[in-house]
Amino acid sequence: MSANMSKNITPCEKQLVASAVIISNGNPKKALLVHHKKFNVWLQPGGHAEWNENPVEAAIRETKEETGLDISFLADKIQKIEEVYVLPIPDYYFEETIPAHGVQPAHIHLDHLYVVEVPEQKVVKQDEESHDIGWFTLEETENLDIFENTRMILRKVLA
Repeated sequence: MSANMSKNITPCEKQLVASAVIISNGNPKKALLVHHKKFNVWLQPGGHAEWNENPVEAAIRETKEETGLDISFLADKIQKIEEVYVLPIPDYYFEETIPAHGVQPAHIHLDHLYVVEVPEQKVVKQDEESHDIGWFTLEETENLDIFENTRMILRKVLA
């Protein structure tokens, strides 16, 4: 991190999160998004890593919990060299400031985002964290409430 960047970030807790940008391999390509209750925007599936998970495992678990999709094939990209596991490099890696919400103080998400292609299929909404879920074309995403970093990714992967 550059000295200038560190001066602009208020010191606070940093938390490991992982996300899966799920793209259909059909024509037209579509992105799978969930409407997040807390942020009230459309996002890719993802969330906090558990204490015993690496980012790949967290992305797989969160996607299954939030959508019903099994992307466990993402773990096939993990290589083992003796006692070292070489994890796939995320397609995107964001440091995101999360404002205080209820009793939770402001914090930083270190978000590992993996782009994953699958056939478009039926998905299941998780009522606890999401208002809705759906597959969207690039044109359809332009009219949704989406964070700008998510919009940037979608414009690249759906083009």
